[in-house]
Amino acid sequence: MTARKPGGDTRYEWKGYKLKSGRYWAYSKENMEKFEKEGKIYYTKSGLPRLKYYLDEMLGVPLQDLWTDIKIPSSQSYERLGFETQKPEALLERIILLSSNKGDLVTDFFCGSGTTGAVAEKLGRRWIMCDLGRFAIHTSRKRLIEIQRSLHNENKQYRSFDVYNLGRYERQWWQKESLKGADEEHRRVVMEFYRAEPLPNATGLLHGRKGQALVHVDDIDSIFTRDEVRDVVKAAREAGAREVHCLSWEFEMDLRLICHELEAAEGVKIKLIPIPREIMEKNRTNPPPFLEVAVLEAEPVYRTEGGKRVVDIKLTKFLPSLAEVPSKELEALKERAIKSGFDFIDFWAIDFDWQEGKPFEHHWQDYRTRKDRSLKTVSDFGYDKYLREGKHTACVKVIDVFGCDTSITVEIST
Repeated sequence: MTARKPGGDTRYEWKGYKLKSGRYWAYSKENMEKFEKEGKIYYTKSGLPRLKYYLDEMLGVPLQDLWTDIKIPSSQSYERLGFETQKPEALLERIILLSSNKGDLVTDFFCGSGTTGAVAEKLGRRWIMCDLGRFAIHTSRKRLIEIQRSLHNENKQYRSFDVYNLGRYERQWWQKESLKGADEEHRRVVMEFYRAEPLPNATGLLHGRKGQALVHVDDIDSIFTRDEVRDVVKAAREAGAREVHCLSWEFEMDLRLICHELEAAEGVKIKLIPIPREIMEKNRTNPPPFLEVAVLEAEPVYRTEGGKRVVDIKLTKFLPSLAEVPSKELEALKERAIKSGFDFIDFWAIDFDWQEGKPFEHHWQDYRTRKDRSLKTVSDFGYDKYLREGKHTACVKVIDVFGCDTSITVEIST
């Protein structure tokens, strides 16, 4: 507590401590006596007085326009999720605290790994996040579930959230700008990339031929349903075909199971093939891989617990579609997917009492994290909340490591 320049009565003896020649106290004797009375002075072993500073008295340096004090999380940080453009939580915490109050709504229209929503949830803000990328949406979903689990373990309140698909913007733009809104032009482009030959007498159900198989290309802005697949298979059988390929942007849930029944009844092999988004790329000439939809199978597991009959779900088969895999890695992953399809599951969840047209309820879920790559293939929830005896429907949703989701229904008997 010495000053480099003299001023006033800042050179004096204090409590037997004498300053060396050329040294001065930082404060006048009057102020020193005031600090002593307020208990703000402490002494070192050598007897040198020091002034105490309390945090609430230290205002610090006002925040500047250039923030250099926030560092990017290290590779070992718990924050790191492997997302290329991930931002530090400390950065979003500062922004949210500066610009909102508890209960306010925070939005991020390019949410990436979900840092904004994660920090907003921890700070008691409501949030909306949007992104076009499957991997971004899935990464954000797992991150928010992890926060829910942490809050639950700490006996703190947390809120539920849902994931909505609000549009097919990329496809709608392509339809308007390149196809002029025509489904026939859309079918022509799809079959050209699929290397299928258009039928000269194409009907509303059968549009082309590839080898010995007939080809159906669904409308650009629709979902291929179980009623449609029945009609297509019937038309293919009547045309003498033993195989039909059904190409669509989206497929109704559980459709693969319906196809198994139709194949046995009609004697026609059915391939369900998602149309790859790469065909929309400008100046694209070489065809991208056309791969079949994922295969997911599950069954109920019943047991008695505490005198009550409870149910869980067991995954029995999963084969990812690999539609999002780069071509150069495709062959290597195909063999691995056939041998150990469960390795490709990153997240799965169950709604034990699913109702068509209503939101999916996450009664139970399990997922892999960066530190824990294990995954249950049988749920351990023990659901017993059915209000009536009889048949019920459970919905199982799986998201693979590529961010693609596959859902099926499982019949439950109570």
